[in-house]
Amino acid sequence: MRNIPGAPGKTWAASASALFALGAVPAFAQASDQPDSVAQISATGEALAQSSAEQDSDDSAPTTGHDELGAAAAADAAIGTRQVYTPADFAAFQPRSALDMVQQLPGFSIDGAGNNNRNNNNRGLGQANGNVLLNGLRIVTKAGSITDELARIPASTVIRIEVVEGSTLNIPGLSGRVANVIARSTDGLQGQFEWRPQLAAEYADTRWLEGIASLSGTYGNLGFTVAVEGRPVRNGNAGPNIVTYGNGFVEDRFSLFKAAGDDKRLSGSLRYQTVGGTLINANASYLHRRFHSFEDEMVVGPVGTPPLTDMFRQRNKGHDFEIGGDIDFELGPGRLKLITLDSLQSLNFRTRSVLDPATGAPPIGVMFAQSSEKGERIGRGEYSWSMWSSDWQWSFEGAFNKLDLVGDLSILDAAGAFNPIPFPAGTGGVREDRYESMLSFSHQLAEGLTMQLIAGSEYSWIRQTGSNANSRKFLRPKGSLTLGWTPGPSWTVSARIDRRVGQLNFNDFLAAVNLNDNNQNAGNNDLRPDQSWGGELEVTKDLGAWGSATLRTFMRRFEDYVTIVPTPSGGEARGNIDWARVMGVELTSTLKLDPVGFDGAKFDISASFRDSRFPDPVGTGYLPVQFAQPHNVDVNFRYDVPQSDWALGAGFRDTGNNPYYRVAEYGYDYAIARNLQVLVEHKDVFGLTVQARVSNLLNSPVVLDRWVYLGPRDVAPLAFHENRQRYVGHVVNFTVKGSF
Repeated sequence: MRNIPGAPGKTWAASASALFALGAVPAFAQASDQPDSVAQISATGEALAQSSAEQDSDDSAPTTGHDELGAAAAADAAIGTRQVYTPADFAAFQPRSALDMVQQLPGFSIDGAGNNNRNNNNRGLGQANGNVLLNGLRIVTKAGSITDELARIPASTVIRIEVVEGSTLNIPGLSGRVANVIARSTDGLQGQFEWRPQLAAEYADTRWLEGIASLSGTYGNLGFTVAVEGRPVRNGNAGPNIVTYGNGFVEDRFSLFKAAGDDKRLSGSLRYQTVGGTLINANASYLHRRFHSFEDEMVVGPVGTPPLTDMFRQRNKGHDFEIGGDIDFELGPGRLKLITLDSLQSLNFRTRSVLDPATGAPPIGVMFAQSSEKGERIGRGEYSWSMWSSDWQWSFEGAFNKLDLVGDLSILDAAGAFNPIPFPAGTGGVREDRYESMLSFSHQLAEGLTMQLIAGSEYSWIRQTGSNANSRKFLRPKGSLTLGWTPGPSWTVSARIDRRVGQLNFNDFLAAVNLNDNNQNAGNNDLRPDQSWGGELEVTKDLGAWGSATLRTFMRRFEDYVTIVPTPSGGEARGNIDWARVMGVELTSTLKLDPVGFDGAKFDISASFRDSRFPDPVGTGYLPVQFAQPHNVDVNFRYDVPQSDWALGAGFRDTGNNPYYRVAEYGYDYAIARNLQVLVEHKDVFGLTVQARVSNLLNSPVVLDRWVYLGPRDVAPLAFHENRQRYVGHVVNFTVKGSF
């Protein structure tokens, strides 16, 4: 029960979709030939560059000057192994886009794929940190997704995909396996669409309008892409909630949740290449956001208990806009790339909680409303050149960010009206001016051994306005050292150590109320960005006809780690503690069954195991870091039936979850820890690719299992234990892909 001391509320944190903007897309290689399939190439950097020039040359169309791995990078790359995949290698899958092809690379997964960065709070651009390139160039996306960019590239324009060791490239920040998509442009127009309906589940409504349609074209040296996208949300789940109070009394409740959102996005980009090799990109996007949800909970037992009802409502509306561009041109002995971006996000957020005790007493209610406006302007430059048989890059960046919040808190009176109460800590603003300068040095130490050293610093000036104004400045060093080694034609090893500087979430500076959890965070104007040292070792083994396997181990130790801490006034807020540590091991592998006579069948396996800890800010001992899932195992089977258009598949995922911790509460909050799904696909239904997928066959629930105390959880008595399991039911999704 919300707003009644010692009684539970409900936990569901609904978040509106954040800015989803199209980044600067490198121009396609203007080449028309399709090279023969090459299983694997082992050569010096000079041979790589020569091979690229021979394969992609076409006198009738100008090249980007950055095809392959980039002329400068390829010329000085270390002796190494490239795995080269051409369209023939993907013929069995009949891909529609470059994304379809990259997703079928053996033992490879796209960093950050699927999350679309909707909750990305990172400010600025920084150095490259993904694992996919387009024509040897970093795909610059701020709030969008790399998968969005790849999905807009027709498979018919892909010449080949190369999987290389990132540290051998003249792109600072890359390490480990990197996929370089080599694509060409063709005159005229090409269109693609993907429709992703979802049938109504047990409690969710049918989702009809999710999908994307894009149109790309090239006229001479000018290329463009426009896309329109629907991102609706239709969620629903329900089930029992068992509440056990500290005095032993057990209460049975029924909990129902439903949500609907209708986000729509329009985006476009232009790219132009001059005769002299200058590359120009421009892009813009607009996102229209609408979301609402309701959550009802009612007491159903034991017999004689008043039928209390607890109603929660949330409504969001807003819009995001982003415009950006870059220019890349020769200057002196090297090339200079200038990047700019301007974005604005506006969101109105309102939550309302009303509890009817069903005893004749008037309802109890609280409403929290918040208006926010977030903006960012970025200017970045990267100058790259070769000197002393090495590749160098100096980068410089300025990022200017703002956040303005207005928060209002109201209480329901006996007449049924919400009356405002003072809440000055919820209104204010944050400004940050952040500057970064980094110098990168890449060198071949020996045959098959390369080194990349990056060093620099970050300066940040953060100012807070409002009831608790403050201003602070930080100057922090950062950088990395990466070694890439190719001990043999089927082995690749990458080792890296780095120092990172984290970024603060501006919302933590101001107070906020979560009516769904009956929690309130105080503001903290003295937060410090975390810093961390990390190391990782990645080993890849090419298994030939059997596939590929990559094993990665890592450890990271944070200083000034940010978590929930107690405040002197007896509340809680986001604050700093001395340290935290996360370590683990990850396996990514593809096992093909062709060698045993099961042609067209394969397993894709992804598994990770993590251990983490930080000192408990409330009591003694150590706690696990919530985001560092203790384990995640994902096994997918796919069978593309030879000499047919049919494909069958199945997948199983098992995810472990760490508890969350607050001052007076801890618990588990997760959705569908185990998922079993099956799929069937036909690649030519009147020229379309159609896939049907049924997931959550194990009927796994959405779980909230929490313990709430009357004070600090290390010393106070238990107020109640809440165990809620809401069921989703089986989920049926369709995907229809086509071209026009």
